[in-house]
Amino acid sequence: MCLGAVAKVVEVHRGGRAVVEHASVENGAVHYAGRREEVLAITMADDDIEPGDWLVIHSGFALERISEARAIDALAIRATNPDNTNSNNTNPDPAASAAPHHQEMAP
Repeated sequence: MCLGAVAKVVEVHRGGRAVVEHASVENGAVHYAGRREEVLAITMADDDIEPGDWLVIHSGFALERISEARAIDALAIRATNPDNTNSNNTNPDPAASAAPHHQEMAP
């Protein structure tokens, strides 16, 4: 499974390119990592993007524009520790709360 990153547009260039800045959320506040990346925004069809827009990006391509609220929610979810999502979990095995592992099937 591939996950897209959430980043904020800081510059828009001609030729369908944009510069985005990656961010994180801690205690409800957005923190910018200072890590910038040039992405290909032409993949968004006729959707003009502007500085301040939030995008889902993957492998250097802008996939979707999302609202700031949705971006902050996505960043907050990514900041959570998956082992702490179920407070009733009495199983001390950290692998027990992880996603199922892939198992090879016998022919």
